[in-house]
Amino acid sequence: MHAQEHSTVREGMVVGLIGAVLVAAWYFVFDAAAGRPFHTPNVLGRIFFQSEVSPETRVIAPGVVAGYTVIHFALFSLAGMGLALLAHLASQNLGLRMGVWIGLVVSFCFLTGLIYMLAIASGERLPLWQVIGGGLLGVAGMGWILWRRHPRLASSAQEGRRGNGSETPPHPPGGPRV
Repeated sequence: MHAQEHSTVREGMVVGLIGAVLVAAWYFVFDAAAGRPFHTPNVLGRIFFQSEVSPETRVIAPGVVAGYTVIHFALFSLAGMGLALLAHLASQNLGLRMGVWIGLVVSFCFLTGLIYMLAIASGERLPLWQVIGGGLLGVAGMGWILWRRHPRLASSAQEGRRGNGSETPPHPPGGPRV
């Protein structure tokens, strides 16, 4: 493939935006099902923009929700670019393929720690398991897209299970000599 077809920045933006959309949709579905649309981005936005550790959850501030949404998409885009860079490096150097999975795990663990910290700081007004589930869905979606776009990663995983790709020489007939 041409280098232009696999631009790290462009691919990373797409991967990150897909992860961000998955997480935002997850938040929206859970918030709407609870009868509180935009509750989660409102709480997170108030924490980030207004430093309100215990924000009023009944009043939705559209500017705060929009601002949080911009930050949400920007951070996921940056994470996507980092993961796309790892995928490109791993496609060229098979020894680095584990870096993609470590990057996904680190991204999820960072998100989980941050959300746990915010949930505790906000008096648990932030739905912890909903946000962690959304983060897991987003990171899994990003990993799936990278796996599909880089078939060399999948083939290298198969080669890695077999060894380094070289076959062992056959034993001489008659068994071992003493």
